[in-house]
Amino acid sequence: MSLPTALAYLTILRPPRKRQFELGRAVLWFPVVGLFIGGFLCLVWWGSFQIAPRAVAALATVLAWTWITGGMHIDGLANTSEALLSWRSRTHMHEILSTPHIGPLGMTAVFSLLATKVVALDNLPVERAAAALFCAPLLGRCTQVLATCVSPYAKSEGIAVTAFGPSRVWMRIAAALAPLPLLWQLGPERALVAIAGWIVLFVALTIRIRTLLGGMTGGTLGALTEIVEAWVMVAASLDLPSLGRLWPMN
Repeated sequence: MSLPTALAYLTILRPPRKRQFELGRAVLWFPVVGLFIGGFLCLVWWGSFQIAPRAVAALATVLAWTWITGGMHIDGLANTSEALLSWRSRTHMHEILSTPHIGPLGMTAVFSLLATKVVALDNLPVERAAAALFCAPLLGRCTQVLATCVSPYAKSEGIAVTAFGPSRVWMRIAAALAPLPLLWQLGPERALVAIAGWIVLFVALTIRIRTLLGGMTGGTLGALTEIVEAWVMVAASLDLPSLGRLWPMN
């Protein structure tokens, strides 16, 4: 079934040593897995907040966030940062993406992203923090689906290769965009800012990745996911004027 495959690919809930996934249909279920991860994080947040100081609860929730995905997206962020910021040839960049080692650029990217999530969560009102934790993994997985529609896979083989291709493109676009109204849980103003920033980030990063690497890889999908998740947390923490105050009704 497609949903169990998507769940196994994106989380630690997978059979041992399973490395090959047929994602042609499963990719449509990625946003649903995002909802599952978001629900799990909300439970961790509420539970931690009841028994621990707020900062500790924020840290525990972000650690649980990394744990539920098996660190897969964090690893992709580290390798992508090392590759794209290395200013090497495309061949060398792909070699960096394939290496298990992490250099200073990757470590800096990972630390910065995790710190952003923790600080944003620690400064959010409790209820809005739960909404942000629900929305961030959702939009991160929607980003993955959308990326498979606008970019080729950069290699001839790989774990995520079956998620790409010309089939079901419009279904994938619909699956990626349909959950966006759920971001209204953050409030209309923050939802609009989150979506606008998401579009800018997605376009800029996708163009950059395609230019330097020739297309997406599993690692770059993970990097996009982590960056978008962090952006949602930041957008949720913004203190914005209401639309009613900007455009008062006559």
